[in-house]
Amino acid sequence: MPGKRPAPQPAQGDARLFAAREVQGEVQRVTYRNAESGFSVVQLRLDRGGSVALVGALPELQPGERVRATGQAKRHPTYGAQFEVKELTRQLPVSREGIVAYLSSGLIPGVGPKIAERLYERFGDQTLEVLRNQPERLQEVPGIGRRRVGEAQRAAKEQVRLERLVVALRPYEVPLHVARKIEVYYGDRAEAVVQREPFRLWREVGGIGFLTADRVARAMGIGEDAPERMEALVLYLLQSAADEGHVALPAATVPDRGERFSATAQGLEAAVQRLAQGGAVVLDGELLYLTRAFQMESRVARAVAQRLRAKVAPVALRQVGTLTPEQAKAAQSALSSPLFLLTGGPGTGKTTTVRAIAQGARSRGLRVALAAPTGRAAKRVQEASGISAQTLHRLLGLRGPQTETRQVEADLLIVDESSMVDLWLLDRLLGALSPTTRLVLVGDADQLPPVGAGEPLTALLALPFVPRAELREIFRQAAQSGIVQAAHRIRQGQLPQTARDFVWLRAETPADVQAQAVRVATQELPGRGIEPDEIQVLSAGHRNETGVQALNAALQAQLNPGRGQPEARLGDRVFRLGDRVVQLRNDYQRGALNGEVGRIVALSARDRAATVAFPDPSGEREVAYSQDELRQLQLGYATTVHKAQGSEYRAVVLVLSAQHWMLLGRNLFYTAVTRAREVLVLIAPQRAVWQALRNAGRGVRHGRLAERIAALYGGGDK
Repeated sequence: MPGKRPAPQPAQGDARLFAAREVQGEVQRVTYRNAESGFSVVQLRLDRGGSVALVGALPELQPGERVRATGQAKRHPTYGAQFEVKELTRQLPVSREGIVAYLSSGLIPGVGPKIAERLYERFGDQTLEVLRNQPERLQEVPGIGRRRVGEAQRAAKEQVRLERLVVALRPYEVPLHVARKIEVYYGDRAEAVVQREPFRLWREVGGIGFLTADRVARAMGIGEDAPERMEALVLYLLQSAADEGHVALPAATVPDRGERFSATAQGLEAAVQRLAQGGAVVLDGELLYLTRAFQMESRVARAVAQRLRAKVAPVALRQVGTLTPEQAKAAQSALSSPLFLLTGGPGTGKTTTVRAIAQGARSRGLRVALAAPTGRAAKRVQEASGISAQTLHRLLGLRGPQTETRQVEADLLIVDESSMVDLWLLDRLLGALSPTTRLVLVGDADQLPPVGAGEPLTALLALPFVPRAELREIFRQAAQSGIVQAAHRIRQGQLPQTARDFVWLRAETPADVQAQAVRVATQELPGRGIEPDEIQVLSAGHRNETGVQALNAALQAQLNPGRGQPEARLGDRVFRLGDRVVQLRNDYQRGALNGEVGRIVALSARDRAATVAFPDPSGEREVAYSQDELRQLQLGYATTVHKAQGSEYRAVVLVLSAQHWMLLGRNLFYTAVTRAREVLVLIAPQRAVWQALRNAGRGVRHGRLAERIAALYGGGDK
């Protein structure tokens, strides 16, 4: 058939290869390696002559190493004969060429081919034995100082330890990079912890989930109802609940949640009692808390109650000419309250009121600070208000969950996008404020709740004695915006109407939804003069054809197809120079926060390392990522509505799909629409839009912050 590639013809020796169940030889080169899964293609020079490509999940091999592999040869339709590895045993190289290649492959920092040759000339075939067992003798070779000896000793010890650990963890599908984390965290104790205390892996090592630790534990003979398993499961269920936004769980629901883990109600109830006696959890009435969550909620409640009873000197608002009566009243109350809530939908003048509050305070000599949860949100409020802003994390000096906060040197602090502030962040914020600092929380109660646990703004709004103002009057200019009109109709559960800046393209099938989203984002909007960098595609979920992963792959293929520029592959993710990327979790050490969108400005394909520039109120902020740290990123041409919260884009392409039926809700729809400044293109079937409008429930987040504040404020702070 024309154009069809001919199948590879059998090479001499193929028959012997396909009959063999074991091969042995020396590694020539590593053709391909996926650092996340360990899948590799390794060219092996066979002892019996010839060579073959080993394929499979392999340890990190070095040229010159000798290996023995068991498995089966197969014929790949493109690449010909390959040996699919089931088990692999590493052996030290024995030839001069192999030993030199092995030593100079990066095993020891600073040792290249020349020094490797000197080492072999001195120690011959015993070079690797000396390296592993008598590393101090390396100093006998000119150019090898004490520092390199120490590095060599550490490298050899770590490699032996890692090899043993990889073998121990192989049955449990633990990726190589996670095994390396375990080895680094525990050092010489790694193997003992895996065998004797496997649940520590989940609690202490990033990248090890409870399910993996549970598989290891079961293989080590720990029974289903073993006390240590039941206690770990209770802690896991509470942590999983926190990931869902809950501060606590009704204790009665724990057995139901544990049922899918083959846990009995009696075993879980006994574990709860033991954990409570040991101080790991707190039973507060019908609610079960992790102790740290209980302490945090109690601390926030006390701080809020104390702040509400504090006295601050009232500040008169001097100039109100540009404000509506509603805005002037709100600004005056904010200036005279120790804690104030300012809420309102789009177009109601929250930013104008914030500017008036800040200017009124400054006119009386008060120090003013303005902050927001993310860099993009801080930059947006700074540009809109004309007031310098920064992220809450930078304001508080947060460099990690356990770091001390820096005291806020301000008489008035205004926090925008406060619907994004979770219980943990509010706890750190309140602890950093003087009792006389006025705190104004600005937000939109109809947006999505925080990604983290708790919903503090909603709890505060539920308390009638907390000073607040809701701006309801929509300005005439804003009222002419189809986006603003659509947002307010969505709040009321009504179908949005098409306008000049709000377009609804109906697409019925997932494939059609994806195709239209890509076409609009890469062709139609750029054709109207909107740069691709100013366009953000949003979806409710990650998976399926209309999810973020598939959309990103399709958008990258159009916007950054990889014609010669460097790229780094990590699992199924491909990063290229110039790609837009989004941070997947908080990395406090380097100031990269969950949901922040940046651009790859430098990339090394060889090292799989990249530098990302993130927007910041003071300009771009560059963050370097190593190979392992790249797992914190995914492509950002499309992102979820949750991760876009607090951001604003010139144009938004919003995908709503029946594939994400359970995720569709009114607050998600409303949040997505309010991210657009000039253009919103909705691509969705009508049934998905109606589902989002009908689902008005915010969902219950378990905890009792409002109840605690009310008790303390009414009954005195105990």
